Amino acid sequence: MATATLPNPKADAVTPAATLKPKEHGAYAILGIPIATSLLIAGPSVAGVCVAIAGVTGFLAHEPLLVAWGHRGSRAQRSTPAAARRLFVLLALTLLCGSAAMFMGSAAVRIALLGCLALATTSFALAVAGTHRSLPGQLWGVVGLSVPCVPILLAGAIPTNQAFEIWTTWLIGFAATTMAVRGVIAAQKRNSRTVHWSAIASLSTLATGLVVLTDSLALVTLPMLAISLYLMLWPPPAKHLKRVGWTLVAGTVASAIWMTVAV
Repeated sequence: MATATLPNPKADAVTPAATLKPKEHGAYAILGIPIATSLLIAGPSVAGVCVAIAGVTGFLAHEPLLVAWGHRGSRAQRSTPAAARRLFVLLALTLLCGSAAMFMGSAAVRIALLGCLALATTSFALAVAGTHRSLPGQLWGVVGLSVPCVPILLAGAIPTNQAFEIWTTWLIGFAATTMAVRGVIAAQKRNSRTVHWSAIASLSTLATGLVVLTDSLALVTLPMLAISLYLMLWPPPAKHLKRVGWTLVAGTVASAIWMTVAV
């Protein structure tokens, strides 16, 4: 008599598709707030809006790239065939809008866009290599995510030196908040935080020196630096990390408002 074969629930189960939204939630603020602030400061221009769209679509392509490349696991790669299609669409939009901005922008805008392209390429390379979550990878991500503000400002006829001053200001603030978050995680793991303390102290000293010596816009990073220092002094428990993220976003928005008024 033939033996009946029982169904295997595990074999019949369908692996759910992987999410294609970027998992690095802090990156949303690092990209979006400088873009929005730059559009407010410089005023919307066709080239500036194209740069903003290219920056957002390039960022959204990050997670589909990792899934399609297999960096989220072979199971996620197999269960999410849409990742490759979404990656293609997002990169096409990025190139289309970037090319439009290149065509309509001034010589300064074009040079800045070439710099954005170089930084975006290296950021994608770090993601593919799987080193984007290391300290150097995250700090390089701050550079690459915040740089679209430069061509947006230049497209609105903001002087080159002022555009780079605004970008430098964002770099100081975001480097500090990045080090603070890593410091909070290190505290939970009972690891040394010497590097984090040293970085935040150096960034605070740099911002103070720029303000005193050159009347720099770096003064507006005070909310971001203050929150970073607070997190280092009193690191919250791991269950409050989401609240930490929203607190840092609030500090970044405060700096953005201050920057908009100051410029």
